[in-house]
Amino acid sequence: MFASLLTAPLLAAAALPQEEIVLVDGRVLEVQRITAETFSSVEYKTTGGSSGQKPADQVRELRHNIGARMLDEYAGALDYIAAEDYVAGIQVLNDVLADERLMSNSRYTWVKGDALFRQIRCMFSLADFEGVSLTVDRLLVEVPNTFYYAPALLAKADALRLGGDANAAAKAYEQLVSDVNTKSLPARWGKEAELAALLLDTSVTGETLRRNLNGIIAQVDGKFPTVASRAKVAIGDSYIAEENFTKARTYFTDIIDGGAADPGTEASAFFGMGLCDYRKGLLEEDQEAAVVAYFEANLNFLRVVAMYKDNVEMVPKSMFYSAMCFSRSGGGDNRGKALLIAGRLLKRFPNSQWTERAKTELQVR
Repeated sequence: MFASLLTAPLLAAAALPQEEIVLVDGRVLEVQRITAETFSSVEYKTTGGSSGQKPADQVRELRHNIGARMLDEYAGALDYIAAEDYVAGIQVLNDVLADERLMSNSRYTWVKGDALFRQIRCMFSLADFEGVSLTVDRLLVEVPNTFYYAPALLAKADALRLGGDANAAAKAYEQLVSDVNTKSLPARWGKEAELAALLLDTSVTGETLRRNLNGIIAQVDGKFPTVASRAKVAIGDSYIAEENFTKARTYFTDIIDGGAADPGTEASAFFGMGLCDYRKGLLEEDQEAAVVAYFEANLNFLRVVAMYKDNVEMVPKSMFYSAMCFSRSGGGDNRGKALLIAGRLLKRFPNSQWTERAKTELQVR
């Protein structure tokens, strides 16, 4: 869920002449300067000099101008992260956070929260779930009104879930629901947490799960389209579990074509499309028909890998299934391609559960 929720890229960008605010609907506002950012709102000065404000839950990403010399080290950390050297990125961001001159500069008050949240993203990529939880706690204490408040708490919940502690994850989701009421966080985050908590309970499946998901969609459709889109992905996934690939595709296609989902949810929809064809291939008795299905599946798995590089939950999963598509298609060339992708998976996500599965399935070391 966390990777679907936060879509701010980890890639370093060239210094911008202005700053940019990316909205959840994909529109980009070019502004002279972002003047304040909290979990409630983002305030800015326009290029014409007037003031403006956007509710925080309408904002997907903040792009600051990082051309100042004082931000050279911070920019260097982004370069490491862009090169997928997450360990080095974390280390350089530690140096940034230890720079008292930068941390005390009122022009760059945004750096601390941004640096800590990027560390959380890096730790997630490294499957350092304990580090994620600890850094989230630090962020919420040291920058209590951070723009990243809700995504960070959801990251902690997802880290606990992926680390196998479902009870602690459920408590983190409950905390976010409570914070919506006590801290006046945007209502969207309460619905995000409600959806995540529903999906945490793996005992609820099939028609019962779909009925509950449709209940959430009825509450949020038109108000929180990103939440509705994620719920639709979950409905599609539930149909895959029942091998009803035709129905599953209708939900994934609706998300891909609808334009209301954030990039993380789009990645989940493309992955779902790929999984439909992959599972179809497994069921085929005719090998040639199976190879065609694996080819179609692989197009979507590789689309996720290429287009959604910062999605630290979907990319390793997609790399694993891409390697399996090549492997199951047969032939020496395909075996070589499978090993190549598995090797990249091992290098980029050494601690991922999908890397461990690739080692077992493909005998990669």
